[in-house]
Amino acid sequence: MTATRNLLLLLLLALAAPLAAQSDQPWLGLRLRVIEKEEREKLRIESGLLVTQVNKGSPAEAAGIEVGDVVLSAGEKSVNSIEDMQAVLANKKPGDTLGLGIRHKDGKIEPMMVTLARKGGGDEEFKDDVRARELREAIEKKRKELRDLEEDLRKRLDDLRSGRAKTESRPTPAPEPKVEKPESAEPKSETREPERTEVKVKLGASFADVALADARKLGIEAGITASKITTGSAAAKAGLKEGDVVYEVGGEKVTGTGHLRTLLAKYNPGDKVEFKVLRNGKKESVTITLEAR
Repeated sequence: MTATRNLLLLLLLALAAPLAAQSDQPWLGLRLRVIEKEEREKLRIESGLLVTQVNKGSPAEAAGIEVGDVVLSAGEKSVNSIEDMQAVLANKKPGDTLGLGIRHKDGKIEPMMVTLARKGGGDEEFKDDVRARELREAIEKKRKELRDLEEDLRKRLDDLRSGRAKTESRPTPAPEPKVEKPESAEPKSETREPERTEVKVKLGASFADVALADARKLGIEAGITASKITTGSAAAKAGLKEGDVVYEVGGEKVTGTGHLRTLLAKYNPGDKVEFKVLRNGKKESVTITLEAR
């Protein structure tokens, strides 16, 4: 009875071992052939295994490896035999990334990263999944585009070295000049009252803001233009005229109609205030006796 149980146990272990190996063994999806020394010398390589088959849907195919390529190294080790490759894979598991040094059929050497799959997944793993197929095709297309660009670059460099092509140069666009702001900010015309202030006096005149560009032409920083003078008003009695540009009130520069209201709020009826104006291009002074509102 004991012998029978031991026989059954040995049989179960024998069956379980290949199943475990199948599920845990990493899969690359390549068939390789040893390259003899004479062939390596002809190819001018020191090591390598020739790719004779790439399984469809395999990690190797997904990475862009093709039949005729040569695997020069795996991980950080050169490979010259199937045993060398098996030794590298023995320390890997499905899902690990393996770096391969690949010499393509055109002689170009390229490092490639391959994500190992699970052995037994097979070439037809999820073959019916449309999205997986689309992604594989998109990856392969991008890899081909990259290989084409690298080949174009290699040819261009060869042409430049041999003198078959001349170096092309394109002028570097000049950087846009940096506009520095002046240290003191320009006065801004106040078209609205910055805050509600109580004004006890009146002038009997209407004003309009002077544009900053126009003010500069007149030689002042800012100002307001008298647009209407009421007959018999304080402004009219003082001699202020329509078209006069007021640039200073009571010794303070006026920047706009809103600012004028703020300045007038300081005064009381009967106060005499000096208005400096530009009239026909000349600077003049007008003293206005303020009246009650």
